[in-house]
Amino acid sequence: FGRSEELVRNMEHLYSVLGYDADNGLYGRLYVNGTFLQCRIKKAKKTNWKGYVFVIVEMTFTAPKLEWITEERAQFFPQSANQTNNGLNFPFNFPFNFALSKRGYKTIEVDNTSPNDFKLIVYGPCVNPRILINGYPYEVFCSLEKNEYMIIDSEAHTIVKHLSNWATSNLYNDRSLEHSVFEKIPSGTLTVNWSGEFGFDLILFLKRREARW
Repeated sequence: FGRSEELVRNMEHLYSVLGYDADNGLYGRLYVNGTFLQCRIKKAKKTNWKGYVFVIVEMTFTAPKLEWITEERAQFFPQSANQTNNGLNFPFNFPFNFALSKRGYKTIEVDNTSPNDFKLIVYGPCVNPRILINGYPYEVFCSLEKNEYMIIDSEAHTIVKHLSNWATSNLYNDRSLEHSVFEKIPSGTLTVNWSGEFGFDLILFLKRREARW
């Protein structure tokens, strides 16, 4: 009897997880090896009941696209001039400088075969944040105060400012028009440059037609 109660709880939990998305027309995430597919349950077949304590559930999912997605996040912190002047030091002077003269510089590696959608989260305080990725500018003409941040979503084509009082503001019309801020970010070696006066997170959505092995 105890095992049958456990089965009931497990089946109810399974339904609560899978049924919500199907009932509300939403897509959840099916994870395999750290990679997820946006999908929802289409049908479920229950067989091989064993005394009401064991059942095999065969499920069929539907997905808007055959895209297995891996999220990769890179963090970029504010950098002062002193943090970047960490070159070679000698007890005497040379007529030139061995130290790295520019701040706001970092390289990252992206292992994928195609350009990637992304979310770019910029943290205040800053004014008119501009970020160069392999020389391509992502720029929004706005001001962010301390405890405020902005999210650029390349797939949704949205730019939203989140204020410290939990309110939001649409910055879509404040984006640079010369270069699209929704341009997908390439794979391979990325060189990232910015003023160093603010921090930001870059979340890349690496997509492929099958889950990672």
